[in-house]
Amino acid sequence: MATRVCALRSGSSGNAVFVENGSTSILIDAGVNGITIERALHDLEYDPRDLSAVLITHEHSDHIAGVGVLARRYKLPIYVNMETYAAMYDQIGKVDPDLINIVVPEQEYAFGDLAFTSFDISHDTVRPVGYRIRTDHGDVAVCTDTGEISSGLLDNLKGCRAVFIEANYDEDMLEQGAYPYFLKKRISGNRGHLSNRDSAEAIRHLINAGTEKFVLSHLSKDNNIPELAALTVKHYLRETGISYDHDAQISIASRYSTSCPLVLE
Repeated sequence: MATRVCALRSGSSGNAVFVENGSTSILIDAGVNGITIERALHDLEYDPRDLSAVLITHEHSDHIAGVGVLARRYKLPIYVNMETYAAMYDQIGKVDPDLINIVVPEQEYAFGDLAFTSFDISHDTVRPVGYRIRTDHGDVAVCTDTGEISSGLLDNLKGCRAVFIEANYDEDMLEQGAYPYFLKKRISGNRGHLSNRDSAEAIRHLINAGTEKFVLSHLSKDNNIPELAALTVKHYLRETGISYDHDAQISIASRYSTSCPLVLE
């Protein structure tokens, strides 16, 4: 059976990534309401009652808005580091403590037909992380909401077959846009978000390390355009001798609809 990976929603309006491997399926984040998550899963012909767990990257509402509802409705286990759990505790409502599983970054956890590790990223929250999921058809990583790509972070992504990577803003659009100065500085800082060009540079490294599929994620509604993000990455890769069309598959996660799934075989 193939592995399916899909962005259910992506962006400041809410984020959720679905990973299905064998009989085990998880969400990474659930940042939209429960009904939206359920409808997105139905788009994939998947029953939300069959979910195995939800992994949390950080406590911002666009990543946890639906977590409490899903946990209560489906008795869905939550995997989260201690610092993030403390920060999101008051936001998710009452959840059975038995559903809370505290994870330690860099330590592997296995259940069902997959395993995962979390790794530290750079964002303005208490302990933000990305995730690397081990499946029967290669590893998948989700790395969004980070203001920088360090060599250590690249090491956590290298060798994955597919990577969901942030391409939040176009530098010119952000600089010339209507956001106040402090917000522009926050977004472009090393605890904010990645620009299209930052994302392209990371993708170059990962293609050279063997990654085949990328999903540009968490695009800003005000400071980016999907076509511009794709064009920036395409031109940057071409300048470095990499063929956008032949050396990798690059797609863009949708903000308000269920994206086309990646299938790993």
